[in-house]
Amino acid sequence: MPEIVVRKLARPEEFLEAVEVQKKAWRMNDYREAAPAHLLRALADNGGLVLGLFYNGRLAGISYGWPASYYFYSHATGVVEGEKYRGLGYTLKEAQREHVLREYGFSLAKWTFDPLQSLNSRFNLAKLGVIAREYYVDYYGEITDPINKGLGTDRVKAEWWLTSERVIGERRSTKPCPRVLEELGAVAAFGVESREGVPRPGARRREEELLNAEVVLVPIPRSISAVRDASPGIAREWREATRWAYSLLINNEYILVDNLDGGIGYTLNVLWKTHPSTVLQGPEPWRRC
Repeated sequence: MPEIVVRKLARPEEFLEAVEVQKKAWRMNDYREAAPAHLLRALADNGGLVLGLFYNGRLAGISYGWPASYYFYSHATGVVEGEKYRGLGYTLKEAQREHVLREYGFSLAKWTFDPLQSLNSRFNLAKLGVIAREYYVDYYGEITDPINKGLGTDRVKAEWWLTSERVIGERRSTKPCPRVLEELGAVAAFGVESREGVPRPGARRREEELLNAEVVLVPIPRSISAVRDASPGIAREWREATRWAYSLLINNEYILVDNLDGGIGYTLNVLWKTHPSTVLQGPEPWRRC
């Protein structure tokens, strides 16, 4: 069994290694995009939280953030390439949740993620149980790492309600029911087509029709990076189509709540027009099969 330990970083050499972890986690070509060791050290010593995940004795992941006015802001959580998809990111976030509740007394944590990235959407929405009610166009400006390069940095702001039934319950042990989505009248914001095996956004649904639906599904490619590598133009089409959909819906009180399997080459982000308290009470209707 692998040994997994999550603890606060403390020694200077650990903060130096944390820079390397960032570089490997986000495949950075430019060290200037990583938080430097001296900043992480200062953050840890002055009210912030810098956690390291050690996998078989080696630093394999970090998560860092700081307290804001009424919530904890978690700026970055990452695991090095080669150790991803082992549940280590979830382990880091659960450790962060415990520290925030115990040491800061906050019941809410926030951060940003790109809702065009399918794996990020699945992790944040379907596994951690965050919700999102704010959408920002090109939030960070240009970032040149291989994950973000050429796509712009549109983001939603995640809200992780740490003591809600949505977060602490067993909602993610259930598979979604397409039948329930049909009963709720769920509609897709736009279609999905294919060009030489590359998925691309199709015709958009009329705005009036979208805004009359209780549940709207926004398709996103399973790998926008693969789409960009195959066709930068189609990748830009995805950003434009999803930007239109998220801006329209979130500005009209829809909440980004879930990520579901779609067709070949894409998944579906789910936006639900309801009160936040309803979402936080537990599984959505389509997860109560």
